[in-house]
Amino acid sequence: MLMRLSQEYFPLLIILFIKLKIIKTLEDFHKTRSAYGQISFIPTMGNLHNGHLSLFNTAKKLNKPIFSSIYINPLQFNNKNDFTKYPKSLDEDIELLESQDCECLFLPDESILENLEIIKAPSKADLLCGSHRPGHFDGVLTIVNKLFSIMKPSDAVFGLKDYQQYLLIKEFSQSRKLPINIIGSKTIRENNGLAMSSRNTLLSSDELQNASEIYKSLLFIKNNANNLCKDIIDEVRKSLYKKGFEVDYVSVINSITLQESLNHNNEEGYLVAAIAANIGTVRLIDNLFI
Repeated sequence: MLMRLSQEYFPLLIILFIKLKIIKTLEDFHKTRSAYGQISFIPTMGNLHNGHLSLFNTAKKLNKPIFSSIYINPLQFNNKNDFTKYPKSLDEDIELLESQDCECLFLPDESILENLEIIKAPSKADLLCGSHRPGHFDGVLTIVNKLFSIMKPSDAVFGLKDYQQYLLIKEFSQSRKLPINIIGSKTIRENNGLAMSSRNTLLSSDELQNASEIYKSLLFIKNNANNLCKDIIDEVRKSLYKKGFEVDYVSVINSITLQESLNHNNEEGYLVAAIAANIGTVRLIDNLFI
């Protein structure tokens, strides 16, 4: 009898010991969310890596249940091929989330695109990455706003590798007076200095090694912080070209306005060195605070 009961209830026992709740429909999510008070939220597009783990480490310090989402947002891709080839690893992602004490994973389907409030990003979204990816940040803010309305988090954690995205989301949240604390989590790097990114898996071994030149270039700019000038920026840009990169931008910017600036005197905010460049077919971004 005991053996029969054990076999009969074994699937139930497995479910009880699995902490991570995986939810795919809005109706089921709302039922789950109603059982919680304040939560911390980490939105992702999947293919998780150690950089994402740092977001969870940041969230854990807030001592609230952690919710996450995986959704590859089609609205932020102005290149359909880039959207199609975006790396996916759902099974591995779920294992990683379970190891991070994530309470709930929301996997929305395309119904999340229904009844959308389309958000128009402010003018600073047209700088840096926005100047090379028209409409990108409109798509980011539109989906983040939808996820915020679904999740209703008290805190949301974003990586500072995507500094422009972090700033735009933070300022959007403030402009809407959303009761959400937007937290930036520092960039995590590979051993060679390359900023961790889901796109790194698309690089060949040679490209992966060469990609470290982006970080070296940022360090060069930072080490010359006391005599920054246009010639130094041009030198970095030319060096990257010579090493096989297709450079979108090499800039030193004000951390608040995102406008180019080589002098922090009498300015609010900090200076940030930022680079976006393609190696092969993969676009990489990185930055360093000066």
